Amino acid sequence: MLKKTALISLFTFGSRILGLVRDSLIAVCLGASFQSDAFFIAFRPFDLSRKLFSEGIFSISFIPVFSETLEKEGRPQASALFFSFFFFFSVIGILIVLSGVFFGPLFMKVIAPGFIHHSYEYGLTLILLKIMLPYGFFILITALCMGVLNSFGKFGVPAMAPLVFNLVVIIFTLFISSRFNVPAIGLSIGVTAGGILQLAIQIPLMIRLGMLKISFFRIFHPGLVRVAKIMIPSMIGAASYQINIMVASFFTSGLDEGSVTFVYYADRLVQFPMALFAGSLATVLLPEISKKALYGRMDEVGELFSRGVKLVFFVTIPAMAGLMALDEPIVKILFGHGAFGVEAVEKTADCLFFLALGLWAFTGMRLFATLYYSLMNTAIPFYSGMITMGLNLIGCLASAPLGLKGLILSVSISAVAGFVFYS
Repeated sequence: MLKKTALISLFTFGSRILGLVRDSLIAVCLGASFQSDAFFIAFRPFDLSRKLFSEGIFSISFIPVFSETLEKEGRPQASALFFSFFFFFSVIGILIVLSGVFFGPLFMKVIAPGFIHHSYEYGLTLILLKIMLPYGFFILITALCMGVLNSFGKFGVPAMAPLVFNLVVIIFTLFISSRFNVPAIGLSIGVTAGGILQLAIQIPLMIRLGMLKISFFRIFHPGLVRVAKIMIPSMIGAASYQINIMVASFFTSGLDEGSVTFVYYADRLVQFPMALFAGSLATVLLPEISKKALYGRMDEVGELFSRGVKLVFFVTIPAMAGLMALDEPIVKILFGHGAFGVEAVEKTADCLFFLALGLWAFTGMRLFATLYYSLMNTAIPFYSGMITMGLNLIGCLASAPLGLKGLILSVSISAVAGFVFYS
């Protein structure tokens, strides 16, 4: 377990380092302005979709069913399940793209209720949203391939995919965005290009595993229904943090210029230890616990999970203390350059402090969700997620007088409540 986790952590570490480089370059390029707010608001739904699917949360519902099909019915049936999901996701992806093109203004009312209609910021966000729509399609197919490869114990290539994505966006930020009068447009094109390439690198391994044989193609597989029944509650339980951050970002669209940007960068820094340790371990634990539970070896499940939790908290709690104690120096070193001024550094550091308060709860909820979904128990994570999201929504509405700090504190407090429910 430690060896596999180390492999994923290595690639995740590289991806997160490139992610910080990417965000630092974006900060230099866009600063904390209307343009950066427009880019991050438009990118936030796709970023949430990537975390729901490509970063392993979709795998919580998919891997147990796929692993069982592979073990009991063989590779042809497993491939048929993959093709069934491929067809299903392709239809959904195409509908998302068409809906975004024709009903973009309706989307804007949801993702940026604070933006004034027909303002520059509103119009730019709508343009960026439409440019990134194809990325939403590629997220779904990429997540499906990652779930299949993880089920086969092939963790390296899926873990490398986000690294490729970040590298592509960095290249576009450095060399392409400056060619546009509005640099955010170049960045948005880079997001879509990165989505295409992170899918492309997984195709050769899928072919070698025999998953893409056209003779196994099937539009409908019974496993599709089984996964679909637990997919939505699984995502609510496992992705409550990402959803709460997105909700907080929507509320910040009505605050001062740059508020959306401050929340985005604080979230990126908190995500670093979460993805590096909790995310990597959860990716390894899911197929391992699913297989042990399938054969009734519950003592081994308990021992494996206990060791994993101890390992993650051993690193996460000191990381939380470090982020809180060094919030402003960290933000200044990483983002305080170019158009990202002193005031932007201070406000981002404030967001980071209050968001880091809940880091231990964020990681704990992710691990417990992985355990319950490995055991095919969707009820407890679902109710925990609903409690967390409900409290966060109430907190965001009630914290309006406190401004940005109140919104971020609401995310942390609601996560603590969700973790207590698991306990």
